[in-house]
Amino acid sequence: MFRLFLCVALAVCSGCAKDHLQPPANLRYVSVDRSSVLLYVIKYQSDVDVLDLFGRGERQGMASGTLRCALADDHDFSVGKAIQFSAVGLVDSEKRENGSSEYSFSTSTFITETSSDRSSERDLSTTELNHLLANKQQIPCKVVVTAYGYKPYYSNTMNVPVADLLREINKPITTD
Repeated sequence: MFRLFLCVALAVCSGCAKDHLQPPANLRYVSVDRSSVLLYVIKYQSDVDVLDLFGRGERQGMASGTLRCALADDHDFSVGKAIQFSAVGLVDSEKRENGSSEYSFSTSTFITETSSDRSSERDLSTTELNHLLANKQQIPCKVVVTAYGYKPYYSNTMNVPVADLLREINKPITTD
């Protein structure tokens, strides 16, 4: 009897995660810049404030807000899934221009290879990135927001032009 009760309770509670009730954000690519040897800053705009999905204030109630970009053919952005070759970083808010209906964001990303069991990551070299991106025109990216008690939130796909990314990858490294 106890096992039956436990199974019923688990089945009922497995659907307890609330929906965020926000439409998927439409992201618009703005630019990419290399800020250090391993860090690339992607700037973009959105028609939804992805850092305030719940109307409580920026980052309130969030567990994480990341931009994820798939560099190879694996385009499964699910929270529990590791993308083998990706650019990932936290979403940061930029100042909103007066009267603008869009929200501006930037994400400092590391470009890495992740093992399938997510136990290890390593940064990709310039040579590896050039080879990986050689025959691509664009790479897909999504904002993924997780919050306690809510289903994950996924934006619509934003495409980053590979030509822009390769320009930054191959830019000579300057030491100031």
